[in-house]
Amino acid sequence: MRITSVQNYNFINNNKTKINNYQTNSTVSNPDSENRTGIGKYSYGLDLVNRPQTTFTGNEISKTAIVLAQQLPIEDRLASIFQILKHGDILLLGKDFNKAQVALKKHLSKLRQVIRKEYFVPDSKIENNYAFIRNAMGEIELLNINDKKLIYMTGGKKYYLEPDTSFYVVNNDTIQYANDVIHLKDKPKADLSTSRHIFSRMFDYSENVQTELAKLNAKTVNTMIVPAKAGAKAVTFADIGGQAKAIKELKHSILFPVKNPEGFTGDDITRGFILYGPAGTGKTELCRALANEAGMNSSYISGASFQNKWVGGSEENVRNWFDALKENQPSIGIIDEIDAIANKRSGQDVYGDKLVDQILTCMTDIYNENDNVFILGLTNKYNMLDDAIKRAERFSKHILVGEPDRDGVAQILKIHTRNRQLDPELNIDALVDEMYKIRTVGSDIKFITKLAKENMMERLGLYEKMENGTFKASDMENAMINQADFMNAIESFKKQHRTSSRKPIGYNI
Repeated sequence: MRITSVQNYNFINNNKTKINNYQTNSTVSNPDSENRTGIGKYSYGLDLVNRPQTTFTGNEISKTAIVLAQQLPIEDRLASIFQILKHGDILLLGKDFNKAQVALKKHLSKLRQVIRKEYFVPDSKIENNYAFIRNAMGEIELLNINDKKLIYMTGGKKYYLEPDTSFYVVNNDTIQYANDVIHLKDKPKADLSTSRHIFSRMFDYSENVQTELAKLNAKTVNTMIVPAKAGAKAVTFADIGGQAKAIKELKHSILFPVKNPEGFTGDDITRGFILYGPAGTGKTELCRALANEAGMNSSYISGASFQNKWVGGSEENVRNWFDALKENQPSIGIIDEIDAIANKRSGQDVYGDKLVDQILTCMTDIYNENDNVFILGLTNKYNMLDDAIKRAERFSKHILVGEPDRDGVAQILKIHTRNRQLDPELNIDALVDEMYKIRTVGSDIKFITKLAKENMMERLGLYEKMENGTFKASDMENAMINQADFMNAIESFKKQHRTSSRKPIGYNI
């Protein structure tokens, strides 16, 4: 079913302009005219519905011409406007302009796009109100701005469109609400371009909307700027243990070509990679370290973050993300949990399949245009990925980031305890053997070291001092983690994560 909800959007009312009729205070423009001005200071579309009562006076265009224009089939008039409707425009159909605006206002907060232009097509035979937009995929969508379900018929099937939701519509579809029955066409029977100014009204808010958008974007960017913490150390390959083979692969395939491009002149450099393996083995940290080592722009995103419940929204998110990487090359794009958006195509999940197609297209463009962009997809569900995603010239190279061997466990433990005060009597080999036996990975070992410190704090009564307000910084000078602290931490970890009925997370790949 081609159903998509209309996204929540905040609209700001800056309207201070009174509109009494179309003759004086409003700006009524010919859609084909080049010189248009906005109406007051509108922002995000709410202004267009908060107006005093507006009536057609007929002073600019004769009432006779309007009446004659309304004799044209409504589907032809709508189709003529569809021909010029762009993303950011909205088309309203109804008997009365003000009632149509009130209906739109009631559902305006659900609209997912900013209104730059509004077209209104009046029809005395229409009892209710209807809104159409062109979405980001270039398709016409019908928005239900009525208070009850609207019937939508396409391909001989009937669907029900709830209020505040939308369908994308195509040629020969039909919509029905109460006594209204409207057939839709993709183009009129005859060319009505010279008559649009008679049977419709257009309002242009582009200039004011752009100003408000610039303010909103600046505010959004400012909220995302996080000041760097003093003394913060960027993650490098030296901070990652147990993954020597994966690090070697990343150096050879990405780091060296970026640092030494003269050594790879004329080579068809691999741009897409799959890093797969159990959860917690360090796939994300490897990517962060790679970006830091290479000194490249990087963008991290979860695969699920691309998902959008509106038709075409997910594909648009993918395109925008890839475009940003290309604009800031050399760059590294990291898609965590890529399996969330690149599952094997079944032919039944149309929108899921389209998303995979979009990823494939963007990857092909990177290769064809020889962009200095590297895309790394991370997953612990390798077998779920679509075959086309894994083939050459897409995500060509697959790197296993597996569970560490014993030496890897020892290396990881050393990394996570290098800033801890350890008892000189600590038996490191015994701890490594125990951790390796229960098949710990990097994140597990990091967690165990935290538990060990907590056990030390409890054992020395430091938590009690903090509770009583008698704790001093000097209390930490001789506080050391001993063998019992670590063994108790390992036992706590086993009870929580290694019960007999469960296997280690991520090992079924």
